[in-house]
Amino acid sequence: MNPESLSDIRSKMSQALSLIKEALDSSLPLLQSEHKQGVVALWEAFLRECLSYIKQKSKETGSNLLGYVSFNRIWFR
Repeated sequence: MNPESLSDIRSKMSQALSLIKEALDSSLPLLQSEHKQGVVALWEAFLRECLSYIKQKSKETGSNLLGYVSFNRIWFR
């Protein structure tokens, strides 16, 4: 993979993270309201879709991305 491709991936991840942060910032106040169940359901559906897509692509390509990711480096950094 060339550096331009890595740069493109980094840019897309940065854009995605920015949107996720906005959604999280909008969600947190609603957890203290009557909308809590709806917010939780939205986040569960979102995370399910993300993980399902990773699993699907892993099966299609034979490359398990989550198998390469070190969760120790994520959680304990």
